[in-house]
Amino acid sequence: MYSGPIIDSHHHLWHWQKYPWLAAPMTPKMYGDDYSGLRQDYLVEDMLEDFGDHNVVKSVHVQANYDPTKPVEETAWLQSEADRTGFPHAIVGHAIMTDPNIEEVLAGHAQYANTRGVRHQLHFWEGDPLRCRTDRPDLCLTDEFQSAVALLKNYDMTFELQGFSHPFVHFAELVRDHPETNFCLVHGGMLTSDDDATVDAWKAGLEHLVPLPNVWIKCSGLNFFTNSCDIDHMRIMLDHVLDRFGAERCFYGSNFPLEKLWARYDDLVGACKQILAPRPEADQRAFFHDTAAGFYRV
Repeated sequence: MYSGPIIDSHHHLWHWQKYPWLAAPMTPKMYGDDYSGLRQDYLVEDMLEDFGDHNVVKSVHVQANYDPTKPVEETAWLQSEADRTGFPHAIVGHAIMTDPNIEEVLAGHAQYANTRGVRHQLHFWEGDPLRCRTDRPDLCLTDEFQSAVALLKNYDMTFELQGFSHPFVHFAELVRDHPETNFCLVHGGMLTSDDDATVDAWKAGLEHLVPLPNVWIKCSGLNFFTNSCDIDHMRIMLDHVLDRFGAERCFYGSNFPLEKLWARYDDLVGACKQILAPRPEADQRAFFHDTAAGFYRV
């Protein structure tokens, strides 16, 4: 199985009491009701201990819903951690793309050397408030959102798309409208279950993105809805996106420490290596390292 270098393209770090959703009393989330295991500091040293001997040589921190009124504070802290420890090598900041002050936010993130992009979560699921971060599936096509995305090229920033399969048609239109910006679809497109109808809808949604050369698939958080290290579920997702997008447009991420609620890092990486083992060595190297290195310029 693969033994080369790995880039973990999706993880979080935190002083937990500075994150409102962690510091507040627990409330039901789309991944479960009990996330008490996350209510502790998770710092670079903890992450490196979890990485163990898997040869994780670089990492990408993705915003973890810090105080939304002060999104750049998180990036400033992460840059100080990178300067201190060498990790993370890239930072994806928090940006509400409908914020009237979005250009100020982007400029704030951009002043830090390791900033590579931003994320605005676009979850929408009709009738299920736990799966919603927005009140409409096509928010990304509004004039204010489109204008904000158009600014990203000025800062050489990527954009992280995150949502369920039914709005992928809208994601595709956004991606087409901004060919000068690179996008990635987070958590492999968030497949919620393995039943045939759900898998078929997820596959159909992805087809809107396949022809677009400026969108990649980040294979992180694959067990978000299984709450276990479910290799069969992971295989459905990984085999399909690798077959349709190719290893040159797919890359590995752990979503630690959130995934730590139900899996060890050893189990997660081991499952990915096992699933990819039949594929050419070059594809394995691309998936675990080279594709993310190119996307995030690390």
